[in-house]
Amino acid sequence: MFASWLRLVRIVTICCLFSGSFFTLHAAPSNAPLLTINDVRYIGAFRLPEDTFGVSSLNYSQGPMAYYPSHHSILIVGHTYEQAIAEFAIPRLVKSTNIEDLNMASAPLQFFSSVIDRASNGNPQALDSIGGMLVFDGPDGPQLLVNAYEYYDAPGDNTQTTLIVRDADDLASCAVDGFYSFQGGAGHTSGWISPVPPEWIPEIGASYITGQSSGIPIISRCSVGPSAFAFDPAEIIGADSTTATISTIKLLDFSLDHPLHDDLYNSSGTNDLWTHLSRVTYGLIVPGTRTYITFGYSGGHVSGVCYKCTQDDGNLCGGYCAYEADDYYQYCWLWDVNDLIKVRQGRINSYDVRPYEYGKFPTPFECSTHEIGGGAYDVESGKLYLTIQRADSEQGTYSNPPIVVVFRFEMRGAQSHDQWQLYARQPSDENIAFTKKDAD
Repeated sequence: MFASWLRLVRIVTICCLFSGSFFTLHAAPSNAPLLTINDVRYIGAFRLPEDTFGVSSLNYSQGPMAYYPSHHSILIVGHTYEQAIAEFAIPRLVKSTNIEDLNMASAPLQFFSSVIDRASNGNPQALDSIGGMLVFDGPDGPQLLVNAYEYYDAPGDNTQTTLIVRDADDLASCAVDGFYSFQGGAGHTSGWISPVPPEWIPEIGASYITGQSSGIPIISRCSVGPSAFAFDPAEIIGADSTTATISTIKLLDFSLDHPLHDDLYNSSGTNDLWTHLSRVTYGLIVPGTRTYITFGYSGGHVSGVCYKCTQDDGNLCGGYCAYEADDYYQYCWLWDVNDLIKVRQGRINSYDVRPYEYGKFPTPFECSTHEIGGGAYDVESGKLYLTIQRADSEQGTYSNPPIVVVFRFEMRGAQSHDQWQLYARQPSDENIAFTKKDAD
């Protein structure tokens, strides 16, 4: 009897604490906890077939992708030459560090189809690389928002960034509207797209973020460090206009005059933050936190950076490279959203913000490229999907499709973990298989 009464008291107490903490945190997201790199937990991965489906394959894929919630699938960009998009159902995840253990995705639900060359107003600025994608609910069903850029924009004069695939279930033949232009500059806004958590929308002023960074040719056109521009897709989703400028709110942005770090060659040997070899390919504000986390890759932090030089292994570089051939890493940078809000309020410059933590982010399949190619986030399950470029070399002599690795955010510290559990939904690890090695 006493034990039952005690359990009841505990339940009531926990409910009261949950209710109070939940209200307080949602009333003031600025008090939410900050993530650390160690809070990003690997929960599994899967493989993608290297076969040709339609007009392309996943060999030499750069890896941008979008998560399709109602299909539990990903839309992913194929071979770098075609820049076509296909849809693959996500197989059961396997938590392993061995490629052979991972499940292979089946043949695509939709074969590769080119969309860049089908824009309603043509492609006058010769955009040829997809930087990011996001599935949206349109007035007549799901649509696909696609960011694109010109890989080698020598004059640095491109302004267009975005198109809309009007039916995400019919990549091959539906209408494709655009190109549209984001405010802020094409080299600053044409990359990843991610949702803003609901608790942050009033502070940020919009529901989605787009970003881009240097690490592609013609650095003067780019944000020399990861950017963040908030926007509302309602301006173009379902809009009658086929060309428009999408208004944005600048939250984080850099330039060649105001880079994230001013020693881009790392001549000093002390720059572990951002070099000519750094690039971000995906970023998001993590629900339940005040962290904007950005993923990509970097290099030259040990040996320094050179241009068209010969590396220590005898390789002659075609552009920027590290003096030492193994001085490259998967990397991430974490930013306090409170600092981004200060930028919006005009209290600090967008280029004055610095990450509160940054460093190597090794994934289980860090291959010779060391490049995280793109990402997507499933709001419902809390899963983060990242592509590792050219990581799967087990399907044939010349095959190299990406591997998709999956993570979940989880606070490790006792106090912050309790706060996190109250603030963010943390689903179970259902539909994830573990190898015997991992179980042991």
